[in-house]
Amino acid sequence: MTEDARTTTDFPSVPAETAFKTPTAIVGIGGSAGALDGYERMFTALPTGSGMAFVVVPHLDPQTSSLMPELLSRCTSLPVVEITDGLEAAAEHVYVAPPAHTVTLLRGTLQLTPDPQPHLPIDTFFASLAADQGERAVAVVLSGMGIDGSRGVQAIKQNLGLVYVQDPATAQYASMPQSAVATGTADHVLPAEELAAELFAQVTRTQALRYPEAFTGDGRASAALQKVLGQVRARTSHDFSQYKLNTLVRRIDRRMKSQQISDLEAYARILKDNPDEVEALFRDFLINVTSFFRDPQAFEAVAAHLRTYVREHAGSGSFRVWVAGCSTGEEAYSLAMLLREVLDEAEDLPAIQVQVFATDLDQDAVDTARLGLYTSQAMAGVSPERLGRFFNPRDGGYQVKSELREMIVFARHNVFRDAPFTRLDLVSCRNMLIYFSPELQKEVLPLFHFALKPGGLLFLGPSETLGPNRELFGTLDNRWKLYRREGFRPIGALALANVSQSPLPFESYRPTPERPVTFPASRTREIGVSSSVQALLLAEWTPPAVAVDAQGNVAYVSGRTGAYLELPHGAPNNNVIDMALPELRYELSLALREAVTREQEVRSPALGVTVHGVPHHVELVVSPIRHPGLAHNLFLIVFLDRGPAPRHGPVSASPENGNRASQLERELQRTREYLQATIEETEVALEERKSTNEELQTANEELQSSIEELMTSKEELQSLNEELSTINAEHHVIITDLQQANDDMKNLLDSVGIATVFLDNNLRVKRFTPRITEVISLMSVDLGRPITDIASNLRYDILAEDIQRVIQTLVPHEAEVQAKDGRWFLMRISPYRTFENTIDGAVVVFTNIDTVRLLHDQLREARHYNEAVLNSLGDPVMVLDHNLRVLSHNQALLDMLHMDPEQAQEVRLFDLGSGQFDNPVLTAQLRAMSLGEDEVRDFMMTMDLPGQGRRIVKLNARLISTHDDRSELLLWGEDVTPMLQHLAQEGSGAIHDEETGEVGTGSDTPDRS
Repeated sequence: MTEDARTTTDFPSVPAETAFKTPTAIVGIGGSAGALDGYERMFTALPTGSGMAFVVVPHLDPQTSSLMPELLSRCTSLPVVEITDGLEAAAEHVYVAPPAHTVTLLRGTLQLTPDPQPHLPIDTFFASLAADQGERAVAVVLSGMGIDGSRGVQAIKQNLGLVYVQDPATAQYASMPQSAVATGTADHVLPAEELAAELFAQVTRTQALRYPEAFTGDGRASAALQKVLGQVRARTSHDFSQYKLNTLVRRIDRRMKSQQISDLEAYARILKDNPDEVEALFRDFLINVTSFFRDPQAFEAVAAHLRTYVREHAGSGSFRVWVAGCSTGEEAYSLAMLLREVLDEAEDLPAIQVQVFATDLDQDAVDTARLGLYTSQAMAGVSPERLGRFFNPRDGGYQVKSELREMIVFARHNVFRDAPFTRLDLVSCRNMLIYFSPELQKEVLPLFHFALKPGGLLFLGPSETLGPNRELFGTLDNRWKLYRREGFRPIGALALANVSQSPLPFESYRPTPERPVTFPASRTREIGVSSSVQALLLAEWTPPAVAVDAQGNVAYVSGRTGAYLELPHGAPNNNVIDMALPELRYELSLALREAVTREQEVRSPALGVTVHGVPHHVELVVSPIRHPGLAHNLFLIVFLDRGPAPRHGPVSASPENGNRASQLERELQRTREYLQATIEETEVALEERKSTNEELQTANEELQSSIEELMTSKEELQSLNEELSTINAEHHVIITDLQQANDDMKNLLDSVGIATVFLDNNLRVKRFTPRITEVISLMSVDLGRPITDIASNLRYDILAEDIQRVIQTLVPHEAEVQAKDGRWFLMRISPYRTFENTIDGAVVVFTNIDTVRLLHDQLREARHYNEAVLNSLGDPVMVLDHNLRVLSHNQALLDMLHMDPEQAQEVRLFDLGSGQFDNPVLTAQLRAMSLGEDEVRDFMMTMDLPGQGRRIVKLNARLISTHDDRSELLLWGEDVTPMLQHLAQEGSGAIHDEETGEVGTGSDTPDRS
C-alpha cells in the first residue's frame, strides 16, 4: 500500500452492523485491463462501509479469459464477482464484466449481452447506469486508450450523477482520461488513490448534509440553504429557489468541500463576503450537458414530423425555432442541420427562411456556441456526410460553416424571467425541465404554449413530461416527447409579471388598457390589498413615462403615452424621438442629449401640445436611471401635463414670454449652441481621426514588417520541416531496427530455455523468460511488482539480500540452490548495465544442473568405492604422474611408512618416506616406462622401515591411461622378507642383488668374478 493510500484510512467507516438493503450508489469504473495500476490504487485506498456497489467494465480481449476478478481480489477486502446475466447489484460488492459481452443495468440488475467485438462498452454501461440510477449513478474513468466513456459521462451528468476522472498525468494511458476531462463534466480530476477518498467522502457526507442542515422536517429548504440561494440571487439576479433542491444541495456540497467548510451557515457567511465564490457556485448551478444529435432516434422522429409541418405551413415563408437552454450549442446546430436537410428535400416548396433563437443562462456557454468550434471527440454523433457539408476542419477539431452559423442567433436569456420569443414553429427544451421544481414547470410550459403558433411543435427530453399542462399540447410521439400546440389559453398573470421585470426583453408583451389583466382567484389572495392599491395608483395617477437608452430606443413604457407618442410611417421604429409629436420632438431630443452628457436630471420648459384636440402645457423631465442590475444606463422620460392652455389667442411657448418672436429667438439660440457644440465635437473627432490615421499607418508599417518576418519564418519552417522529415525517416529506421532487435532478443530468451528475470534497482520485475515459472511464480501482470512480493519455489531465503549486494558491490554472485520439488539450479546474479554503462538493476539466471549434480554424486560414489577397494588391499599401492609425483595411495602404504595422508600427497617418489624409494635404477625404469617402455616386474628393494627394521620389498609397476590421455603409473609393492627368510631356512640360497633388484638362488647364481 502506498503512503497516499494509507492516509485514506482515517475516514470514519459505517458500523459493521449497518446493513445496506440497496446500494447507496452504483459506481461504474471504466479503463484498460492492461493498466492494472489504476484499479489497484483505487481499491487499495477505498475505505469500506460506504454501501456502494462497484461495476468494473475494462477493455478485454474477447478471445481470452479474464484474470481481473482474481487480480482485484488481492487489493480489496470486498467480494469480487464476475458478472452473470440477471445478477442483482448488492452493496459492498465489486462486479467485473466478462470478455466478449456488453453490460447494462436495468432496475438495479446487471444484464449481459453476448458481443464478440464490443464497441465502446464503457459508454454503453454508463448510459444505462445514468438512465437507471439517476443521481445515484457515479462514473469513474481510469487509464485507457481511445475515447470510450466520454459520451457516457455526459449522460451521467445529465441525470445529476457524479463524474470522477483519473488525472491524465498519473495514468499509464492518458487518452481516455483526457477525452473525459475535455467534456467538461468531471466533478473531480485526481490520482486514482485520491479519487477513492473523494468518492467515499462525497457519498457519505452528502447524506449528512441533506438532513437536517439543508432541509426542514417537511422537506423544504432550511434557513441556511435559503441564505445561500439568497446570496446567489443578490449577486447574479438569478433565483434558483425554484430549482430542484436535491440538485442544488449537491452542487453546494461540492463547493463546501473545495473550501474546507462543513457547516452550511458558515458557507452562507463566506458567500456574503466573497463575490468570487458566489460566481463559482453560480457556475456550478448551471449544468451544461449536451451533444450533437443526442438520442438519434428522437431526431429522426422530429425530422418525420417536420416534413409534414413544413408542407402544411409553407405559405408563411419563414420557420422560427427557439432552443431554450442551448448550453454550448450542439443541439441548436443539430436542429439547424436537420431543418436544412428537410428543406432541401422539399424542392417544390417556395423558399422558406429559417431563424433559430438559441438561448442559455450561462454567458460562457453562449460564447462557446457562437464560436462554433468543437473537438473531434464532440463530433462523435455527427455522420461523415454532415461533417463534410456543415463543418470545416480545424486544428484538433471542427468549426461550423458560416451558412449554418448565420441561421442561428445566440443570446443570454432567462426562460422564466425574460420575455419569451413569439410566433414560433418549434420550441426545443430538452433535459432542462428536469432541473426545475414542479411549480416552476407549471409556469414555464404555458410560456412555451404562448410562444408557439397554433399547431407549433414542442420537443422535450426523454425524461421530461408535461405534467398538469397536458391540455395545452397534443402528443405526436410519446416516447421521444414530441408535442403539438393545442387550443388557446392566455399566459398566466404571474408569468407576465415575471416577464415584465426584464430590463431589455427580446420581445415585449404587455396587456393594454383595453385588455386588462385578470388575476385568478388563487393569486388574488396572494397579491393582497396593498398590491391592488399600488397597481391602481400606478395606472390612474402616475404620469406617463418611457425608459430609453442613450440612443432613445424604448426599453419600457409606463402609463398612457399615446397622447405624446405615435408610431411613424413605414417600417416599425422603436426610437422615442421618431415617435414623439412634432411639437415635442426638438425639445425631447435636446433634453435627452443633455441628460446623457451631464448624467443629471433635465427639465424642459412647458410646451404647447394638442391633446385630444385641446391645447395643453406639457413639461418634459429626463432623469438617469442608476441600478446595479442594468447592463447599461437607461433614462426615464416623464410627460408632465400642466393643464389646458388658454384658448384666446395663440398658444404661448413660455409662461414668461408670450411673444412668438422670443420663442423663435430662443430656439435659434439653442440651435446656435447645438451647432457650436457640433462643430467642436466635429473638430475633436477630426483630430482623433487624424491621430487614428497616423496610428493605422504605423500599424500598417508594423504589419508589413511582420509579414516579412513571417515569410522568413515560413522559409525557416519549411527548412525545419525538411530536416524533421529526414530525422523522422531516420527514427523510423532506428525504430524498425530496435523492433527487430527486440524481437530477436525475445526469441533468443524464449528459445535458450534458461530461467532469467530482469530486475530494476528497487527489485521490481522488468522482464522474464517463460522458464522462470519453474523457480518463481511470475505472470505477465506481475511486471512492475517487487520480486519480494512474489512467491518463490526455492529453498533459499536470502535471494533479495544477494541481489541487493550484487547491485551495490557490482560483483557477480553464484550459488547452487535447490527448489522445493528437489531440483537443483545454478543461480548467477549479475549487475544490469545500460548502454551508458550505468547500473539499472540486476539479472538473475537459473540453470538446471540436475544432470551435473547426478554425475557429481556418481563420481563421488565411484571414488569412495575405489578408495575402499584400495584400502582393503594389504600391500602398498600408489599412483604416480609422469613426474613421479604421488597422486593417490592406499592405507597400506601409509601404515608401512608410518606416515599421515598429507605427508604422502603430491610428494615425489624418491622423497617419499624419507627417501625409502630413492633408488636410481627404479627411478630410471619408471621414467622409461612413462615414455612407453615395458612395465617393471618383481623389482626388489631393501628398505629400512620404521618399527620394522630392514625389509625386502618387491615392486611392480604398470602404465595406465586416463580419460584425458595422460600417462599415469600404477606402482604396488609386496613385503617378501618372510618368504625369503623361509627360503633361506630351507637352504635354497636365495640371493638379493641390490644393484639390479633381482632375486636368485645359490644354484643358479652366476659367477660374478
